[in-house]
Amino acid sequence: MTYNRIFLLFLFTCAMSSIIAQNITINGYAPAYKDQEVTLFTYADYVSNAEIPVATQVVNDSGFFHFDFQSTDIKRILLRGAKQRADMYVEPDRNYTIFFPARDSVRFPNPNIEQKVDLEFAVTDTTEINALIIAYNERFDKFWSENYPYFVQKRSRAKLDSFELQMQKDYSSLNKPYFNSFITYTIAGLDLNTFQSKGDLAAKYLLRRPVLYDNYEYMSFFNAFFDHYLQSYMQAKNGQALIAQINEQSSYEGCMRILAGDKYLKNDTLRELVLIKGLGELYYVPDFKRENVVDILGRIASGSKLTMHQAIAAHVINSFSKLKPGATAPEFSLLDQKGKEVHLSDFKGKFVYLDFWATWCVPCLQEMKLIPDLKKRYGDKIVFVSISLDDDTLQLKKFLAKNPKYDWVILHYGINKRVKENYEIKSVPSYFLVNPFGNFIQSPALRPSQSIESSFWEISKKKRMVNKQ
Repeated sequence: MTYNRIFLLFLFTCAMSSIIAQNITINGYAPAYKDQEVTLFTYADYVSNAEIPVATQVVNDSGFFHFDFQSTDIKRILLRGAKQRADMYVEPDRNYTIFFPARDSVRFPNPNIEQKVDLEFAVTDTTEINALIIAYNERFDKFWSENYPYFVQKRSRAKLDSFELQMQKDYSSLNKPYFNSFITYTIAGLDLNTFQSKGDLAAKYLLRRPVLYDNYEYMSFFNAFFDHYLQSYMQAKNGQALIAQINEQSSYEGCMRILAGDKYLKNDTLRELVLIKGLGELYYVPDFKRENVVDILGRIASGSKLTMHQAIAAHVINSFSKLKPGATAPEFSLLDQKGKEVHLSDFKGKFVYLDFWATWCVPCLQEMKLIPDLKKRYGDKIVFVSISLDDDTLQLKKFLAKNPKYDWVILHYGINKRVKENYEIKSVPSYFLVNPFGNFIQSPALRPSQSIESSFWEISKKKRMVNKQ
């Protein structure tokens, strides 16, 4: 299946949008991250939550960074750097001055875990979207803290209605559709927990309303309302036929026809969006054929009447991990401690036990202590490869000099930092077991302390049987 048509349509849409796009400037101050990179991302959509990199800047010696980009409307963006992430909203034709705070090492002592932080804004206009949201969130948080017991006791209905009416009154003169929807759907999120019937919630917040694809709070409510909705639907008698349409027929039309019988999904736009979200969830359910799930999503990506649904379906397909067992392990080219270039393909024909680690990672070092013994017993059948994610190569060299027994293939990711992205490394240590054909056997693989030896023994046993034959 080809997605060239989608890509060309996307380029055409971007070209048309750029005609009316307006400039946005962000001036950032991050003194704790001098000489480190900060990357700006937009969200492709709020179903796949795909992050699209827009630009990367290096924080200068004075602690400043700067972004200039364009947008046609208000959107939520992400700034990421030095294991920190922060969200903010941007409006076209606006300049922002922000402070990116240092890491809270007390609350988050592990430097490899990404921490969410709150940006600080130099606010000069109280009607700017971030200023409005910050002020509203303070009122929302105050309401929640004062009325939390009513929600626990299931007596929150009157309190929530009163808060909603007050917000409508206070912001009635404000002509900010995005912000007004933000208020509506933050309240909707609480409303979802007031034990109202789903029918009342759907009528109030979803049915006969437009789908606000770019509004984060609307989509948060949508995702919560329809969380694993297809799986629940299939448990009912009328929904069981949907299983056959996916697993046996691989039929988009059949799925849409059956879901049309659902009282919340009479609208075909909402129905197709729920189908996209639901298929994305079913991909990870063992009872469903992944190839059929991808096929149906592919038909939406190439044939939906809605350009936004085409894009979302394509993003959902792309979000599926490429590292599942049976998939090809991404190739890499990295340097060992002697400066020799090493490729994964160098080990073709052999099993590879691959791990990502760092000298500052205590669990990594604890696991590494077990590898010399495993290598002694299985090193003739399995190649052990460790990829260091240390930024300081000198620290790595000192560590290896102090640990000469760590004599397997140890590489550094420095000349090809995309290897971290290609292997979707979110934390260390991370392990993978690759077969002689370059395909994953285990992804992720068991750690040395988690009985990976049983897998090694199975490999060894099979090799002995082959040799005997």
